[in-house]
Amino acid sequence: MPPNLTGYYRFVSQENMDNYLRALDINVVLRKLVCLLKPDKEIIHTGDHMVIRTITSLRDYVMDFDLGVQFEEDLGPVDGRKCQTTVSWEGDQLVCEQLGEKRNRGWRHWLEGDQLHLVRRGPVQLAKSQSQRVGGEGGHSVGAVGSEPALQFPSLRLHPRLCGGSHRFTQTSASRV
Repeated sequence: MPPNLTGYYRFVSQENMDNYLRALDINVVLRKLVCLLKPDKEIIHTGDHMVIRTITSLRDYVMDFDLGVQFEEDLGPVDGRKCQTTVSWEGDQLVCEQLGEKRNRGWRHWLEGDQLHLVRRGPVQLAKSQSQRVGGEGGHSVGAVGSEPALQFPSLRLHPRLCGGSHRFTQTSASRV
């Protein structure tokens, strides 16, 4: 039986993210910005349904899906692409296959103790990251009653030309609530 990944996970480290993003043809400014982010994860896993929320100071990204059922994933905030995505279990690893413009794209999540591992696969590059479960079994949401106060981040504005014209992030404030 696969593990229940429900919990809140704090970013610990990542490796090779710039090369992975370069292989996906992400422009240099957006690559550098993404490499500075330290994303947390909140996972809600109920039977065959999952919600994976990636939380950053720039923008949150939410995947809401049923295991084993293909769906259209909008990767616009990341690279402007859409793909057909299927997430399923292979043993104790949660495996995502993304079919679209870029071949061999996807990722794997698995737990080792309280460490959540993620390996992203691109056309020719891998990127690895680790996150630590917080709040014990099942974790907690940041900003929830009894947890630490919500984190506030300063405003961020990128001009469209700096992002290759295809991405524009305008956010006057963001909070992890």
